[in-house]
Amino acid sequence: MLILFSGLAADEQVFTPQKLAFPELIVPPWLVPEPNETLDHYAQRMADQLPLATGTRVTEPCWIGGASFGGILALHMARYLQPAGVILLGSVRAPDQLPRYARLARPLRPLVPYMPIRPWQWLVAPVIMWLTKGRWPRLHGLAGQMRRADPRVIRWSISRILDWQHAPAVACPVYHIHGGRDHVLPARYTHPDHVIQQGGHIISLTHPEEVTDFIRRVLDNRQHHCERGNQA
Repeated sequence: MLILFSGLAADEQVFTPQKLAFPELIVPPWLVPEPNETLDHYAQRMADQLPLATGTRVTEPCWIGGASFGGILALHMARYLQPAGVILLGSVRAPDQLPRYARLARPLRPLVPYMPIRPWQWLVAPVIMWLTKGRWPRLHGLAGQMRRADPRVIRWSISRILDWQHAPAVACPVYHIHGGRDHVLPARYTHPDHVIQQGGHIISLTHPEEVTDFIRRVLDNRQHHCERGNQA
């Protein structure tokens, strides 16, 4: 079973190409966060409610991962699901891999509840959709996802990024692919296993073949390794 989480203000459509390649792929919807909920508590609650969110039982060993903030959530969920591995798509493994602007903005976290998320969704996202319609279909679709996103989830996610202080202890392997031209989470702060040199932040949509091939290699190599171990 492969479970991937979308990034901030995105939904399952960010993995449309991967869902075609991996029919078993599940992209759970984001839960509405509780007031002042920590990232670890949210990760545990998400792990507990995965059968309800996905409509199926989580089989073991599963694979989990995500894009951007979804990858951070997957790292924190690893302790509750005990997956075979974690796959990061344009994400980071630890707080010190966040870009400088995110670290400098940490003192501003108390102001996040006052951010005009809903007006931005009503005004800015439709303008982006209008400007990109027929020109850049991937960006057009992403703007639509932003418009539909729950502002409560957006605010909570931004707060958790700003107060993220400790990398979770992950007992399983972590596999990481990143875009070389990612300006949201620059690759130079990270240590990915593979870099798509021309890729930006949404590599699952802009470079679907390379992302799909990377995931397939990870799954196939791990399966081959397990089979050899069982034979030994």
